[in-house]
This record gives sequence, structure tokens and C-alpha cells, in this order.
Amino acid sequence: MIEVFKALSEPIRLDIMARIASVDELPCTALEKELPIAKSTISYHMKILYRARLIDIRKDGRYYHYRARTDIEQLVPGLLHSLATKRPEPG
Repeated sequence: MIEVFKALSEPIRLDIMARIASVDELPCTALEKELPIAKSTISYHMKILYRARLIDIRKDGRYYHYRARTDIEQLVPGLLHSLATKRPEPG
């Protein structure tokens, strides 16, 4: 559980996780368009979220797609719902 909260303690990762939790699956291209950070920085943050077991990653050709792991609800009940409802407005 410590790794989950460490991963979510960084505001950009919390923002990314909220975006992922609000949809079934989020393509990497959506994050690249919406976030004011470099692709390599997005990659770095995704690796941390993945290692914390918050997301699953699916590769489709050159592109990656991210999905929130629903089994996190067993560890932190209500987390995904809370993140999805706190999703920042685009722009």
C-alpha cells in the first residue's frame, strides 16, 4: 500500500491516474496531447504507476494504452471512483 501512495504523491501522477481512471482505456497519444510535459517524462511517470500496480499497459504496434487496475479496489476501496470524479477539466 505504501508504493500506491508514494506513486500518487506526485501531482502529475495523480493527474495522470485520474485521467486513466475516468475512462476504460487511455491511449498514450491522449496524454501526449493533454499534458505539458515531454514524452520521456510521461514514460517515467507511467513506469512508476505500473510498478505500484496501479495500471496495466497494453502495446498495440507503436502505441501504448493504459488501463486502471481494478484489483486496486481491494487494497484501497473507492480509490478509482474518487480519482475518476476528481479528473481535471481539459485545457
